[in-house]
Order: sequence, then structure tokens, then C-alpha cells
Amino acid sequence: MLGIFNKIAKKRTTADEKPLSKPELDRDGLARLIPYFPIGNKLSYYPEYKQELTLNTTIIAYAVNNELVYSNNDISWQQEDGETRVYLRGDLLKKIESFCFIMPTVSRGEEGLDYASKELLGKDGGFIKGNNITLKGEQNDGRLPVIDMTVRKQMILKEGHYVGHQVAILDVDPAAFNLLEQRSHVRLKTDIPGQIQAKLHQEPLSCTMVDFSDRAARIIYNDADSSSSYREGAMVTLSFDLPESAEARVIRGKVIRQQDATVVMTLDNIMREKAFEKVESFDIMEIKANLLQQHL
Repeated sequence: MLGIFNKIAKKRTTADEKPLSKPELDRDGLARLIPYFPIGNKLSYYPEYKQELTLNTTIIAYAVNNELVYSNNDISWQQEDGETRVYLRGDLLKKIESFCFIMPTVSRGEEGLDYASKELLGKDGGFIKGNNITLKGEQNDGRLPVIDMTVRKQMILKEGHYVGHQVAILDVDPAAFNLLEQRSHVRLKTDIPGQIQAKLHQEPLSCTMVDFSDRAARIIYNDADSSSSYREGAMVTLSFDLPESAEARVIRGKVIRQQDATVVMTLDNIMREKAFEKVESFDIMEIKANLLQQHL
């Protein structure tokens, strides 16, 4: 158990009046938010609702009922008899009174701020007792995990794996967790046959473009055996015909997601005459206008 928490607990129990029992945190809410904010992952935050001061950070530990947890594997949960039960290192937690994120008070990118921004941020990365900290996770499937927390205090750790490092302890309330919809580019469902290849003049693979947005297209191989042909990061070229156009479109981009027979690729360049040029807004609108004819 973290030493500073022990001291606080002792002070409370020696008071004249009995301490009020803390309400239990929502177990379902905790089980929902923890996967979005794992220990060790790159995250971003901003203090006191100042979104223009967004900086990179990470979580170095959790504190569950004031007990430090350094590994994501130490905390688990499962549904039993219709309720969520949370376990710490295999032991059932009968009650969860507090859950905290332990984070460094220094952040990556702070040194790059200009003088005015540094003044606005304040000292210790904005991790001042009582401050609101908005923490953002990694965007997943078009949704951004966000949670508002309160800085309980700062301290220099005197035990554990980060002895001598100054950290902030932030109280987490599952009720403050949200998944924000980030899809600003609407996906258009399609059923357009095409061909995909790593380079022009190479043997193409037959595929179907199943959706199209301003930034990416999702493609499914017609031959399931070809599912491992292109990995994430590979440059590919997609060729397809539009319903109301006699001219084929050839687009080049990077594979950003690959699973089984499905590939999602960015829309970076388009063939004009005999050379690739950067995709422009007009290109996207023209292609969408043609694709819509498939539905109307």
C-alpha cells in the first residue's frame, strides 16, 4: 500500500467522529473504462479545460483502494450471477472505494511550448491539487475515450518501481468517462468491384470496395486465400469503375488496417493522365456523387 495513503487513513480514523463510509465505485463503469486507459500506453491530456494545451503523457500505475498496481494483468473482472466482480491479483475486491491513475508530472512536448503557453499551463504540467485533468485515450473505431479527473495531490514516491520520481495522483470516477464520436467523414456503403495491387503492372487481386469515406476505403478480397497479401503499412493501388462514369479510377494509399480478407486503405493519390497526384476535395466529391447513383 502506498505510504502516503496510510498516513491519511490513520488521521481519519483517530478523529472524534467516525469517518463517513465512502460510496462504492461503479464496477461496471470501471470495467468499461480501464481497457481504454492501460498502464504504459501513450495518452494525451490537458488541464483545466484548456484543450489548446494538449500534451502527451502515460499512466505508470493504478491505485485500487489505495494499493498500487503496476501491471495491467494484476486487475481483472468477469460477470458472475449477473454482476461484475473485480479481482486484484486473483483476489475478489468486495468493495472498491477509490480508483486512481498515477501519472508523471512531467510530460513530453512541454519544452516545445512557447512562453505564453507555458505561463498558461503553469508549473508541474498543470497537475495542481484540485485541478481538472482531461485524459484522452487512443481513438478506436471512430470513437475517442475521454475522462475528466481531479488531481488529489502530488508526491515524490518513496517506494515501488519509481522511487524518487514526482507523480500526480488523480481520482477516477467512472461516471466521468465518455466515448466521443470522432467520425467527421461519413462512410458511404458501396458494392463496387475492383482490383488491388502493390504496384502498377503487377498481377492484381480481385476485390470489392464495400465502403468509402473522405479519407479511406474498405476493401474485401474476393478470394479469401489472398487475405494475407497486404499488411499494415504497405502501399497499394486500387482500381475501380464508377456506376455513371466511363473512366476508371486508380487510387494509391497505405494499408492502415488488415484483418482476414478485409483491408482499409487511405486515399492519398489519384492517377491523372499518366502520373499520380495528391487526392483533392473535388476528387472525393466527384467519386461520392457517382457512388450515390448506385443507391438512388
